[in-house]
Parts: sequence; structure tokens; C-alpha cells
Amino acid sequence: MTKKHKKTPEEKAAVAKQKKQQMRAKLKKETRDNLAKEEILQDDRFFFIAGYTSGGAPYGITLEEMGLKPWDDLEENKMV
Repeated sequence: MTKKHKKTPEEKAAVAKQKKQQMRAKLKKETRDNLAKEEILQDDRFFFIAGYTSGGAPYGITLEEMGLKPWDDLEENKMV
């Protein structure tokens, strides 16, 4: 049998830093992919859906706050 090499504190820190960087890169890619999938960030209640709560409920700017009715044309209401 061979002896296992014990990692120095510096090696442990380097491994932890590398794992953290990999996790950040993965989360950034997932976020970018999810945003690309959600082309329409609007529904019959919201003018703009900024995101979703952990329970899945949307939040953002409602159509009522914008003075619009569902599916109104922005140019007709001079909102552009």
C-alpha cells in the first residue's frame, strides 16, 4: 500500500477556491440559459416579470401599475 499525501492548508485553499469558481461559472451559465428560454417575460397580470419567488410566484411590474389592460399595444398608449 502507498501512503496518502496529506494536503497542505495552501493546497486545500486552492482546491476550495477552484470549486467555488466552478460553481459560480455553472450558476452563471444556468442563469444565462434560463433567461434565454424565457423570451416572454410578460403575462396577463404583469407588464414585466422581474423574477420568481422560491415558491414559483412571479413578481415585477403589473399591468395595472402601468395603466394598461392585458395585451394592450404600448404604442397605442404612448408608453414607448
